[in-house]
Amino acid sequence: MNLRPQGLLSRLRHKLLLEPAGYGRPIAPAVADGEYRSGAWAHFDQPAEQPRQAAAVEYIMQSHAQPAVLDIGCGSGRLAQLLQPHPFRRYVGLDFSPEALARARALGLRGCEFVQGDFETWRPIDKFDVIVFSEAVGYARDPGALVAAFLRWLEPGGALVVSYYRSGNWVALWRRIELHARPELARVVVNDQHQTWDIKLLRPAGSP
Repeated sequence: MNLRPQGLLSRLRHKLLLEPAGYGRPIAPAVADGEYRSGAWAHFDQPAEQPRQAAAVEYIMQSHAQPAVLDIGCGSGRLAQLLQPHPFRRYVGLDFSPEALARARALGLRGCEFVQGDFETWRPIDKFDVIVFSEAVGYARDPGALVAAFLRWLEPGGALVVSYYRSGNWVALWRRIELHARPELARVVVNDQHQTWDIKLLRPAGSP
């Protein structure tokens, strides 16, 4: 039996060193496509997810009267759907999964643009009032570095809204993020299935 020692060492390094330090676990676009096709991520559209999604929308609209929103890891467009009743100025959703983006674009939502790109390397042309990471930041190699990179694309007075499920190394991951952005508002959301999320509105560290 081939144990592929290099792969085993890599997994051990991630488990023992990187996860406790708050690093994420990236996946490939093809894997994400497969998850969407199989229905594994259909739960994002289900009632169990609504309490944390509603909290994220509330923070977005609380941070700015008519925000320009950048949704990092937008998936199949659920957040864009929930923003439709609200007076947002602009919405751009980014995802690296063609399958997710096809589903998002098929919704035909007003004022919404969906862009394919890898958040590790893609950067916008314009700045935004709110940048959202809804259950996406845990797929970054270094969630803290990713947040720091996108802070540069906030308008003056802009904010991040981050939603993250409590599992795995969630405490260390938040600690890494908060090296770069300070929470201004924070909420713990628990649904009727006893699933728990932290939803936070954050400003760049050092901002007034």
